[in-house]
Amino acid sequence: MENNTHTSKVLIAKSYGPSDVLDFQEITFDTLPQGFARIRVKAAGINPIDARRMTGEFKHAGLPQTFGTEFTGEIIEIADDHSDFKVGDAVLGSGNGFTHATVIDVPVGNLIRRPENIAWEVAGSIAGVAQTATTVLDEIGPIKSLLVHGASGGVGSIIVQLAKERGITVVGTSSKRNLEYVNSLGATAVEYGDGLTGRIKEVFPNAFDASIDMVGNEQATQVSLEVVKEDGVIGTIAGKPTSSKRVVPFWVKRNPQNLQHVVNGIEAGKFTWEIDSTFPFENAAEAYSKILEGHTRGKIVLTF
Repeated sequence: MENNTHTSKVLIAKSYGPSDVLDFQEITFDTLPQGFARIRVKAAGINPIDARRMTGEFKHAGLPQTFGTEFTGEIIEIADDHSDFKVGDAVLGSGNGFTHATVIDVPVGNLIRRPENIAWEVAGSIAGVAQTATTVLDEIGPIKSLLVHGASGGVGSIIVQLAKERGITVVGTSSKRNLEYVNSLGATAVEYGDGLTGRIKEVFPNAFDASIDMVGNEQATQVSLEVVKEDGVIGTIAGKPTSSKRVVPFWVKRNPQNLQHVVNGIEAGKFTWEIDSTFPFENAAEAYSKILEGHTRGKIVLTF
């Protein structure tokens, strides 16, 4: 198969700091590795971990930094003779740490098809949070009650719905403006802030089997220590140091089957998927600034 050369515009950070350090860099792809597909990106979600890597709060690689773990787009080249995918197919999935780019190379095994009734901006924001949410629930194991700190965000929104699907009673914290939204997902919503423990106990007086923190602040840790059973699980996906050894960090495990389950649910209207806002790729710095502000409802997405 003849390979084609493609140029990609990639979002990078040459230093750590506020969002004005973000820049773009042109790179050229030549030979496509076996087992990979080359994708022209249509949309890509932003997750809080991207912004925390940009600021240097969370470091796992040197500079320059590239960003993005989820995407949707069209296959423009494929190097896998045994795959059912072909050039022109609309797909979505996970990348390898740089999906905030116009063209990317990803393993074919990371891909699933984009249903026609799921908009590009929605499809591009699913993979990271869907697989994170299912990882958390799978690793916590069988439980009957769950406290979700930051239930209105991307991962929070879907973990509430997946937990309800499994028959779990869910209480979710959020800002005041997102309480109605969290309730609509199937959780009992509680406004965070001073007095949070008391408000949680009013709606759920028993001890929780588990809690999961999407926010990464001290209040979430301390409240969980007060309301979760002594032998219960207290987890976090925030990627921040915590003040208690009881807090277990969870890291996403890629699983296309779990991703397909969530996509099927969105396609069928079973799962609600909220887009907080979309930004053209050229305005990525503005999008990153917004996610750093917090209080999002669902996902912030770059469009191409």
